[in-house]
Parts: sequence; structure tokens; C-alpha cells
Amino acid sequence: MKLLKYMKKITEQTLSNGDRQKVICVSDVFHLWNHLVQRYNVLHLTNFLEAFASDADLKLILTLGKKTLGEHVSKLEQEMLAYGIPLPYRHPKQTKPTYNVAAITDRYIYRRILRGMQSFLPTHVAAYIHSISPDIRELFLTFLIQELELYDKFIEFGKFKSYIITPPSYKSN
Repeated sequence: MKLLKYMKKITEQTLSNGDRQKVICVSDVFHLWNHLVQRYNVLHLTNFLEAFASDADLKLILTLGKKTLGEHVSKLEQEMLAYGIPLPYRHPKQTKPTYNVAAITDRYIYRRILRGMQSFLPTHVAAYIHSISPDIRELFLTFLIQELELYDKFIEFGKFKSYIITPPSYKSN
């Protein structure tokens, strides 16, 4: 199996962008482009919110999240360039707010990031389902697994810090 993948990679290196574009479908292109646009937006928002965080643990988690986002951005950009797909607009890498807003608390930052993670999980699944390219499916599956693992850890962090919205307990009579 590894030998076949190795041979496939050697063959792919000799293909032109036009030839590479013949092995993916428009759905693959859309999902690659959409994932990159969303990753750019989430990275931009995380940079913005990080400036308002005061909890040291939350700052560390945001930094680790930005590292994962950066890795995803790099992989997506490489994949898109390999297929000759134009890259979307990217926000500036650094975001510096000019004033401090008291309403942007650590709890707000946590909940905003959590909601973003929750809303992005179906995006990974849809991209995986719609892709016909095994390489691109593998990329989306890797992103999904990473996101699920991060989501699980982020939920536990929110419980520990009391940032998560906890529903009332159910008491049976």
C-alpha cells in the first residue's frame, strides 16, 4: 500500500497544474477554497480576541489553536497551489485592537471560540463526504480528527474554568 502511494506521489510530481486539475472535481476545489477562507477568518478572529484575554491558560490555548490553524492554512495553501487554484484574500497576519473593551471577557472569548469550533465540525464532514479525491479526503479527515480532539480538550478546559454554559441537572423523583 505504501509503495503505491509512493509511486503515485512520484507520478503526481511530473504533472502540470492542468493535468492535476483533471483528477479533482469542482466540489473538491470548493471545499479546499472554503476551508482556507474559514481558516483565514478564524485565525483573524483568534488574533483579535487573544489581545483581550487575561487568563494565562486561555492565552496558552489560543496560542496552541493558532499554531494548529497555521498548519492547516499551510497545508491548504500548498494543496491549492499544487492544483493551480487561486488563493482567497487573507487578512493581515497581525491584528492589534486600539482600545480595550470591558465586555470582551475570558468567558466571552471561550464561548465564541467554542461556538466557532462547533459550527466548523459539519464543514469538515461535508468536505469529506463530497470529495472524490482520496488525497483530499485524507486531508479533510485529518482536519476533522484534529478538530474533534481539540474540541474535546476545549470542552474540558471550559468546565474546569467554569466558562461553559452548564444546563440544569435533571433530577428524577
